[in-house]
Amino acid sequence: MFSLNPFRSVLVYTLIVMALFCVPSYFAIQSTIMEEKYKATQEILEWVDAHEKSIFEKERFEIPRSVRFHINIYDETQQLLYKGIQAHLTHSNFKVHVAYPFLYYQKEIQKGSDVFYLVVELQLNYAKIIFIATMLFFIVLFLVYLMSNIFVHSSIYPYKKMQRYVNDFFNDSMHELKTPLGVININVELLSSYVTSSKHLQRIKAATKQMQMTYEDVEYYIKHKKVTYNKEPVNLSEYLNARIAFFEDISVAKSISLEHDVMPNLMIYISKVELQRIIDNTLSNAIKYSFFQGKVEIKLYLKDEEQCVLSFQDYGQGIKDLYKVFQRFEREDSVQGGFGLGLNIVQNICNKNDIDINIESYENKGSCFTYIFKLDKKKLLDGVDDAEIKGER
Repeated sequence: MFSLNPFRSVLVYTLIVMALFCVPSYFAIQSTIMEEKYKATQEILEWVDAHEKSIFEKERFEIPRSVRFHINIYDETQQLLYKGIQAHLTHSNFKVHVAYPFLYYQKEIQKGSDVFYLVVELQLNYAKIIFIATMLFFIVLFLVYLMSNIFVHSSIYPYKKMQRYVNDFFNDSMHELKTPLGVININVELLSSYVTSSKHLQRIKAATKQMQMTYEDVEYYIKHKKVTYNKEPVNLSEYLNARIAFFEDISVAKSISLEHDVMPNLMIYISKVELQRIIDNTLSNAIKYSFFQGKVEIKLYLKDEEQCVLSFQDYGQGIKDLYKVFQRFEREDSVQGGFGLGLNIVQNICNKNDIDINIESYENKGSCFTYIFKLDKKKLLDGVDDAEIKGER
């Protein structure tokens, strides 16, 4: 009966903890970047120490060949004397400068009375930085998710245990109610054959039918995720008339008249169990919330060649909040009783079967529930063909 989503809780908790891990992860990555910059600088210094003398000892610069190291040489006025770096350096006032993905190191070299500036370019090893950042991210994500799972599952265990107890209680209760409810129905029917008219018997029959509807609602709610309700061609007109007849005792007991205008032989394709839940819950609510000695109008008619419309109009207190009417365990009037499951069940069935719902309601004037069903075309065409054959005969 309860709905818990452990995965969603774990996800939220994981995101929160991940956010807390972002700060130390950021500093860890920055530390790796600084380490790579330091290593690159040391490599450049070693390379410069090894080749500085050979570059500047002659009048003409002797530039050693290198795939990794590239150099520019400037004079003391920052005029370019030799260009080996392809990138355009925007400023010269630096010792170490990083312009992704390269590191630049500048050294001042004194040769006699002349001053030269040697700029060396070396590509940083970002592969290691990316690898460490990626590994760190996934390791932290895994650890946090693991911790979250342990934490959340241990936290919701009491609720899941309670959920199991409640579900078992409802299942056992429904099983225990089924037999006595059946016995009551049988005996009421037998009593009706002996007592032709009795106000008390009428009330017993009405109360028994209300108990039966409540039982069927709860039973459907418990089983609908486990049981497949097979669809079949249904004569909606005949089925609706049968359900209206079922509600006569309830409406008479509450001094409510049922007025119906039902177009005959309209076929739809649906599970009878689910169709009954739609009709029973809507009609039950219409009777329940109608004013004393009021009426409920039930209409079934064609909308077009592919659809039919079923409407229930009551003249009662109306619905204050239409947004909450389909919420589970929500009741418009707590005095009237009930679990608040009925219209939530109706909405789920309509969504499942592609049935359009429309509600119009005004306080102290009443409500109108309208359902638009798709016709069963095959059966509709069969009926047309049969009519044509009979006409020819």
